[in-house]
Amino acid sequence: MQASQKVSTKVSTVLALVLGFLTLSVGTVLLYSIGIGTAVAGAEAQTITPQLLALRVVFGTCGLGFATLSGYIVGLVAQRAPIAHAAAFSLMLVVVYVASTVWNVGASVRTDQTLVSIFDVAIAPTVALAVTLAITLAGIMTGGWIRYAQMQAARSA
Repeated sequence: MQASQKVSTKVSTVLALVLGFLTLSVGTVLLYSIGIGTAVAGAEAQTITPQLLALRVVFGTCGLGFATLSGYIVGLVAQRAPIAHAAAFSLMLVVVYVASTVWNVGASVRTDQTLVSIFDVAIAPTVALAVTLAITLAGIMTGGWIRYAQMQAARSA
């Protein structure tokens, strides 16, 4: 492989990861901006109503769709090894997730809160975020697999 091809490959990989992250981020921002009023109204009552549950299911499904789209875009822009690039993107998100969780826990410890408050910050949101992360990673890998299947179909045609 020539030096210019190596540089082009690295640039396409970085561009693929950045575009995948932007796709997932924009999708998340859109979902939260649309549903924040409804979610806050449901949270004030401290009860899970059927409407709030339906909203969570719809947003979870849309989030999975954005994750799948971002995995597909990563594989499309990288132009090679879409499953490997989707896995790299997933790993990047896990690193971001762990770093942000550690940062949030560290911020709560620095403010001298009680042990119960630290538990609330460190564990309770982490479980929900871990489930969300698992669903997101599954969507990303599905998007990479769809792109791989598309590439295989084009090669065999």
